[in-house]
Amino acid sequence: MISFRKMVSLGRNRRWLIVCGISILLLVVYFKTEAEIKEDMRIDDEKNDRKKYVIKIEEKKFMNIQREATSSPSINKDNTIYPAKQYEVCKPKQQILFLKTHKTGSSTLTSILQVYGFLRNLTFAVPKTGAQIISTGFFRTDQVRPGKYDMLVNHARYSRTEMEKVMKPNTTYITIFRDPSTQIESNFEYFLLKNTFHLENMPNPFQTFAENPSYYYSKYGQMSLFRHYMKNPNLYDLGLKESQQEDRDVVEKFIAKIAKEFDLVLIQEYFNESLLLLKKLMCWEMDNILYLSKGKRSKTMRFDIDQSLRESIRKWSWGDVLLYDHFNKTLWSKIRDYGPSFQADLAELEFNLNRILNNCTVPNVVLDNRRETYFKLNKKGAPKCTHMLRNDLTFTKLIRIAQYGEEEETGKVGLL
Repeated sequence: MISFRKMVSLGRNRRWLIVCGISILLLVVYFKTEAEIKEDMRIDDEKNDRKKYVIKIEEKKFMNIQREATSSPSINKDNTIYPAKQYEVCKPKQQILFLKTHKTGSSTLTSILQVYGFLRNLTFAVPKTGAQIISTGFFRTDQVRPGKYDMLVNHARYSRTEMEKVMKPNTTYITIFRDPSTQIESNFEYFLLKNTFHLENMPNPFQTFAENPSYYYSKYGQMSLFRHYMKNPNLYDLGLKESQQEDRDVVEKFIAKIAKEFDLVLIQEYFNESLLLLKKLMCWEMDNILYLSKGKRSKTMRFDIDQSLRESIRKWSWGDVLLYDHFNKTLWSKIRDYGPSFQADLAELEFNLNRILNNCTVPNVVLDNRRETYFKLNKKGAPKCTHMLRNDLTFTKLIRIAQYGEEEETGKVGLL
């Protein structure tokens, strides 16, 4: 048998061995852990170095993208190349001055702008009475009430300095032109100038006038308030005096001036195409440019125009021809810059115009007051239809009531 003393000695040795074993194990673990930590740190340093390198590369790529964004094409998922500016984000513009010309589709455009502004509580520079600010002189600030406005869309003769006094900053300036030969024919009948020129008994009064316009203009022109709308009416509305309209050099310089001062000139013959440019310029939605036509003449107030009459009028009103031709070219240049979606957007616009026509009006019913034609409201249509069918006069009165609580400046209170 093992004595008690030996058992104690063996126990002490075992404890010592255990303690030594544990100590050795701890030392091994310590040194291994330290080595691993150093290795991990080394790996982390390498990762950080690689990360810094990658960041520098990505930053360089981003700077290159920024420099080239305005000129380089963007490629979509279908590998179709589009101009990079197609993807620019814009904010809707609210301030606009429409220089309303005569018999150019301007009443329809005015309606679009009135609906847009009225439904958004924008402010309008409206005439104190009636629906026209225009006079035989240029626009003056005292023709509207004091203030700064979001919109001016009624007839007014262009005066940039005076108009800027009543418009808010960063206002967009637009206008619309029409082929002078058809515009003057429209003016001739709409303003009943066949009576002024004593041609009411002729088989085709406009033909008689157009074959010798200078004779009738010189002999009877002073008798009519509308003489300015029988020769270069658009130059007149833009502010060029009649005496200046005979100098080609003056006219060409004036056209260059207008090109700088107006952000967009629409063309009546390409009205829907022009509206897409307006939509893009103002950063509006498709719904904002929908319309129901206004101011279309009755068939009884139209004259046929053959090519010889067109040529005669173009020679007579040559200043407006230069103006029209210049901005017609500008229009198509802007259309080319619009981007690849233009035709699709045009088809969408025309589809929605048909939808609005069917929703807002009674089908196949066109009313005629022997001067203009107009649609009959579909009472089951959308609430917006009522506004879209208002003519210039009634909408201007509505705006005046909304802004000032009265129909006219005289204080007459009333509702439409």
